[in-house]
Amino acid sequence: MAFMNKGTASELPELTGLRGLAALWVLLFHAWAVCGEPNFGGYGLAAPFAVGWAGVDVFFTLSAFLLSLPFAAWRLGLAPRPALKRYFTRRVLRIFPAYYVQLAILLVLAAVFGIGRTLNPHDFLAHLGLWLLIGDPPVMPLNGVWFTLPIEFAFYLMLPLLALLLAPRRWPWLLLGAVLFAFLYRWHAYIGVATAPVPVRVNVIERFPGRIDQFVIGMVAAYFYIVWRARGTLQRATADRLLWLGLLGLALVCAAIYVVRATYWDGHPLLFCWHLLVSLALAALLLGCASGSRLGAPLFGNRVVRYLGEISFGVYLWHFPILSWLAPVLVPNAEPALRLALVLPVLIGLTVAAAHLSYVLVERPFLRLGQRRQAHPGFATELPATLVEPA
Repeated sequence: MAFMNKGTASELPELTGLRGLAALWVLLFHAWAVCGEPNFGGYGLAAPFAVGWAGVDVFFTLSAFLLSLPFAAWRLGLAPRPALKRYFTRRVLRIFPAYYVQLAILLVLAAVFGIGRTLNPHDFLAHLGLWLLIGDPPVMPLNGVWFTLPIEFAFYLMLPLLALLLAPRRWPWLLLGAVLFAFLYRWHAYIGVATAPVPVRVNVIERFPGRIDQFVIGMVAAYFYIVWRARGTLQRATADRLLWLGLLGLALVCAAIYVVRATYWDGHPLLFCWHLLVSLALAALLLGCASGSRLGAPLFGNRVVRYLGEISFGVYLWHFPILSWLAPVLVPNAEPALRLALVLPVLIGLTVAAAHLSYVLVERPFLRLGQRRQAHPGFATELPATLVEPA
């Protein structure tokens, strides 16, 4: 008998937990880098830390998956068209309140206590509009992790248009077009900045056009989740295989990027397709988790990682400034591995505390403004048994 998820859940708990682990992964990467990139005696033991920036890839693909669910249900004729006013309002409330609060705190710390830097009027206006790392010279963000926010918000703006192609016989063209567009953008961008310093290459190549394939892969995964959900054809064993396939694929592509990391930004072939490969692995992982894999609940749906997922935006926002404040004063002369071991507990504790306050005092109140939380398609009610063909 086909396996079906719970009929009354208002979230996909395993995906909440996955988001929390992604935020923690980014934190581990930055801590590892700031503490001197310890190699833990070699044998690739540093790899999980060194590729922790892949947590951003998880964010992008997962965000696209979750936000595309109601659009996919609409395009398949299973639900009314999502209300765009509500959609855009919630997207603004998801990003800007917590971001503006942090921006204000960082500016006060800089102006009153000399911690960090202040902004001139031009850069302040750019920060208000998330116009970061754009222009010549580009506006450098006060908090380095903010570079992903314009990319994420660009997808929010594009999703209703991209969703028009999220339909039978159209989704392959959407996927193919996104893959080709991202590849061509990254190739053209690399040619233009090949001799520039690495930070400039990163800034130019990693903009939204170079990551659009990741978002579209998440959208297509959402489309097939709705298809399989409506038909009731996805067995639990298939969900298990998808999760294992996703985990294996994620491990392999991360191992590959770790091996070639020294030449990656010099035009290595993976520079043009690594984000594509990791998102394909993540799509399988997301589908397995969302569809009830037996491994998904203990790994990603337990109470600890789900809590971390609830506060993950705050974890992402606050870990880097806290790390930058800790690094100069906490065992700065210790051996890298020892320094990391001493810094991590303090960093995680302070970050979780700051993220919890951000969630309770800022994020959750704004997200509740005027709207009730809505279940993902197929959870509040059962989807129809019939469905148009997905291809």
